[in-house]
Amino acid sequence: MIDILTRGRLLALVGAGVAFAPRRTFGAGLLPIKIGALTSDVSGQLQYAQAEGMYKRAGVDAQTQMLANGGAIVAAIAGGALDVGFANLTSIAVARQRGLPIRIVAPAAVYTSKAPVTVLAKARDQKYRTGADLHGKTIAVSTLKGELQVGASTWIDKTGGDSTQVTFLELPFSSMAAALTAGRIAGAMVSEPAFTRNRESIDLLADAYSAIAPEFLIGGFVAQEAWIRDNADAAKRFASAMLETAKYANEHHDETAAVLAKSSGLEEKVIRSMTRASYGERLVPGLIQPVLDAAFKYGSLKAPMTAKELIG
Repeated sequence: MIDILTRGRLLALVGAGVAFAPRRTFGAGLLPIKIGALTSDVSGQLQYAQAEGMYKRAGVDAQTQMLANGGAIVAAIAGGALDVGFANLTSIAVARQRGLPIRIVAPAAVYTSKAPVTVLAKARDQKYRTGADLHGKTIAVSTLKGELQVGASTWIDKTGGDSTQVTFLELPFSSMAAALTAGRIAGAMVSEPAFTRNRESIDLLADAYSAIAPEFLIGGFVAQEAWIRDNADAAKRFASAMLETAKYANEHHDETAAVLAKSSGLEEKVIRSMTRASYGERLVPGLIQPVLDAAFKYGSLKAPMTAKELIG
């Protein structure tokens, strides 16, 4: 175990992005870590770290389990079935406010307006242009009150609309294109690869996430505080692997496309044509706070929260 001061220093160094330098070599023994992942590119670091040897260099024996969504991963961490796993930022904050003592140990995907991996889409034959055009309409999101709904609401209100006059409907990404073309919904917050796969029938309405900020952390890799405290070396090694992998993946989309195709079951040609995720190379409050502020404004969080509450 480590004392509170040591744990605080560990988390502070992770936040500064300097403690776990890329290519750092740890001791020969591999530490087992049970990790929860999604099949999508937003948590793709976990697969790329395995394929490119980052785990081995960090001295980690990664025991990865693929789950359906970040909520399932957080639940597994809470129950002790997983040590670390991916979740989107809003889900992490909500879980924290509900009393689950989790913190982010490493950054995952970062939203950037230069290459958005989630957009607000419409049917190709629709003429919607602004939030005002969506008054009284229905918008699909993958999770009610989640990060996608926060992004859509922010954009609607900033472009002349009123998000309180829009109905949000929960749908899986795989069903959104059909609902748009059938006219059951006016818009949908669609993430890759669903957007690229359905470009024949759907079109871009807006890069809605840019209304929150031009860049912010989409998600992170979280663990319970007790695990971080009792497994400081494992937490350090995992963070090292993720930071090294983030830098590699941001610069090697061609190489990681084949890895993602294998782990996700997606066609490699779809992966190569879609917008690829970018990953955080540092864990900093400035990439977290805009999401927390927007989540509180739109009711996903019951009280204001600071980024430091999630990273130490």
